[in-house]
Amino acid sequence: MVTIALAAADRASPSLLSSAAWPAFLVIGLVSACVLLWHVGRVVAMQRHTMEAARDALEHVEAEKRRLGEILDAIPLSMTLYDADERLVMFNAAYRNEPTYIKLDESLVGLKIEDMLPYLEPQFKAAYPGLEADWKIEYLRIFRAREGGDRSWADGRTMRLRQASTRSGGSVRLWIDVTDLKRNEAAAHAAQKRFDTLVSSLPDTVFSSDRVGRFNYLGGASLLGFAPDEIVGRTAREVILPEDQHRVDECITRMRRNRGESVSLTFRGVGKDGAVRHLEARVTAPKAEDNLDGELAITGTIRDIQAQHEMAERLRYELRRLDSVVQSTGARIVMVDRNMRIVMVNREVLDTTPRTVATIVGRPLRDAIRVPVDQSVFDAWFAAGPDELVKGIEYENGGPDARGRRRTYHVTANPVRDEQGQVQHIVFLAVDETERRAVELQLFAASRLATLGEMASGVAHEINQPLTIIRFGIENLTEQLQEMGAQATLAEVSELIGEKLSRMVVQTDRAATIIKDLKGFAGRSDEAAKPFDVSTAVAAAAQLLREQLRLSDVGVVLDLDPGCPAVIGSSARLQQVIMNLILNARDAIMQEVPAASLEARHHVIRLRTWVEVSARKVMVSVEDDGPGIPDDILPRIFEPFFTTKPTGKGTGLGLSVSYQIIRQMGGAITAENRTGGGARFIVTLDAAPASVSAHD
Repeated sequence: MVTIALAAADRASPSLLSSAAWPAFLVIGLVSACVLLWHVGRVVAMQRHTMEAARDALEHVEAEKRRLGEILDAIPLSMTLYDADERLVMFNAAYRNEPTYIKLDESLVGLKIEDMLPYLEPQFKAAYPGLEADWKIEYLRIFRAREGGDRSWADGRTMRLRQASTRSGGSVRLWIDVTDLKRNEAAAHAAQKRFDTLVSSLPDTVFSSDRVGRFNYLGGASLLGFAPDEIVGRTAREVILPEDQHRVDECITRMRRNRGESVSLTFRGVGKDGAVRHLEARVTAPKAEDNLDGELAITGTIRDIQAQHEMAERLRYELRRLDSVVQSTGARIVMVDRNMRIVMVNREVLDTTPRTVATIVGRPLRDAIRVPVDQSVFDAWFAAGPDELVKGIEYENGGPDARGRRRTYHVTANPVRDEQGQVQHIVFLAVDETERRAVELQLFAASRLATLGEMASGVAHEINQPLTIIRFGIENLTEQLQEMGAQATLAEVSELIGEKLSRMVVQTDRAATIIKDLKGFAGRSDEAAKPFDVSTAVAAAAQLLREQLRLSDVGVVLDLDPGCPAVIGSSARLQQVIMNLILNARDAIMQEVPAASLEARHHVIRLRTWVEVSARKVMVSVEDDGPGIPDDILPRIFEPFFTTKPTGKGTGLGLSVSYQIIRQMGGAITAENRTGGGARFIVTLDAAPASVSAHD
């Protein structure tokens, strides 16, 4: 303002400068100076206020920075902060105290990251030996791209880098220790791998589906030929045969009622190739807290049972065929369990009784059918161990049929073992042998008649001898009575008659014995089995053939054990067997040696009986000293109509009939050659229970 006033004065006229206006100019100057000073004061005051505000703002920023630093230092994660110009702003205490990573110090704050790397290069090379030459370029690329990732540190830890941009364009870098997480991930991966390996080895398909019914997991065996990715996302209804959908609906209903419990069902599925296959599923609806919010609404396994189904169908077919055979076999079949209760009968059993299946199944066997076998036999079967030999038995049974006719049955009883080798069932098979037995009896009778015919001359001679003696005695008594005349006293006549008659009685008893043995041999062949003494039967058979053997100059030697226990059967039939064996032995001797030379050597047939105490068997042997049996003939010796005798000399039925007789008595007959020459036939019979005697 003073300058303006001076300038104005310079432009005024000189007269004015010298006039009284000079003080005015001075006042104006002073005023102007005062105004200027006031303005300067205001400016200075304003500047002072601005500086104080700036100082306060700076202090506020510093305080905020300290608070931010405190907050960052409290964070347990290693963190660094860069501004928009990539300058290091700060790093927290966790980063500063990290013992193994790259160290930063306060001198680096404010430097760009690109300028920091030369200072940090020695640390990088020490931490990562073999560091590539272009590592700085890669480091900057990762920094600027804000990339993250996992890094393995020198101490074995795994650190995860996370980078984020700030709103101002800066960058925050965080290092997170994920070592435990990585270990857990590795363990989970290994567990998943083990689970996948285990599941893949299963013969079943393991699955889960959501609450909508879509498969969301599939493992294990292939399902209907589909790969897992071909099934996942599809519903079960898409692979189930429509006709079986109702089974699935019923299964779902059961699972809803019984959550957490396993439910089984079988159904048919349509395979990838369009073929229908039978499947079996075991499924569970987990409880709400276990179903992962519906993700595991249903879990379970599915097994392809097509092979089992086909096998079951074949088994059902075979069972139907077996049942058809069993029902039409003509034999009566009964099966009992371990309690000897009937569990199965066939139609033949029902046709021969007035009972029905309902009235006979479940009943004790002996209440429904007569069984002439001691229960101890069956008890021994049930008590037998898996490795013990258990053999079936055969016996004969009889009874009336539905029409009241008497029938004869040949019964076989065989034990049935389970998978563990224990006897669980017994199967009785009875074959009606009434007609065959009648024919067999006729054959037996014919064989006896043939033997009787061959015995006729010898028996006649045996009976003729006592008759001749009786006749001679009568003639002699008559002559003596005539010579004594009328003068003989009664005492003399009585003495003479008594002497003669006593001799006649002896001869009569002799003839009666022969007739009795002959009558016993020729008796009924269908007599009921009863106890008898084997040694007595063998002695009677030898006695009947003694004369025939004497005429052939063949002797008989008896070695009979009187202590043999009784056997059950027919004494007459055993006699028939022994007589057949004796006559065969005689014929073998006669066939080998010409009749003229028999006198040079006296042949003998030996009969022996004994008992095998340990096995409770009664044994009979018939052996001769003839030529024996040729080895090629020995296996066929008991075949019907097989004979080595010349044509017209034998029927070939003797040994066959003998075999059948002994078999019906529950015994066995075998043939062998003696070491010293000749043949030996051995008959084995079961001894009767100790409580049974030959006189019962």
